[in-house]
Amino acid sequence: MPETTFAERLKIALDGEKPGTFASRVGIGDSTIRKYLQGTIPLVDKAAELARALNVNLDWLAAEQGSMRPGEMQPHYLPVDDAGMPVGFISVPKIEIRPSAGAGSLDLYQESEPDIFAFREEWLRRIGVSPKFARLMVAKGDSMRETINDGDLMIVDVSIREFIDEAIYVLVYGGLVRLKRLQMLRTGLLLLKSDNPMYQTEEVPLAEQPELIIGGRVRWAGGAI
Repeated sequence: MPETTFAERLKIALDGEKPGTFASRVGIGDSTIRKYLQGTIPLVDKAAELARALNVNLDWLAAEQGSMRPGEMQPHYLPVDDAGMPVGFISVPKIEIRPSAGAGSLDLYQESEPDIFAFREEWLRRIGVSPKFARLMVAKGDSMRETINDGDLMIVDVSIREFIDEAIYVLVYGGLVRLKRLQMLRTGLLLLKSDNPMYQTEEVPLAEQPELIIGGRVRWAGGAI
């Protein structure tokens, strides 16, 4: 019997590509891909279509038989380390950021999740985050749609606790947790920008910037599964 589910093998084959991006690239409905990632098993013709688009062997994708890639000679199962983690992968904690009771600070809560989220260590470094400081968070709200949608899973670099350059940050301001694109003008004025045009840009003057607390910089976001 396979040791991984079809959804898990599909996630491995996507190799970090967003489900929505992949769906658009191959002409498959975004909702269909998400159903497969949630556990729905496709028919053989659809599985074959997915295997071709992902450049993986159909036998591997459908039943974890043989090598993953065409022409590769590799074992059916990834070797694991002493902790039971596949070699080359690292677990990433899932946390929640909340404003703390004290002014100018925040709390990080690790959620009690039964699922284990593991990512390739080399891939984490490639997207610019040290595995030591990588944390998973769930996006809430639609202010950053379509870049990051409500419910998307994000990898956040929590070592970044101050503005460095224009990017998307998780922050606390005005007693609320925000997901915003930050931009600083030459005057020192900080702008909180939303990718959703329905939201107006907010200005944070110099006098109020000590009240804005950055929890981390978003390095990657993918569809909720």
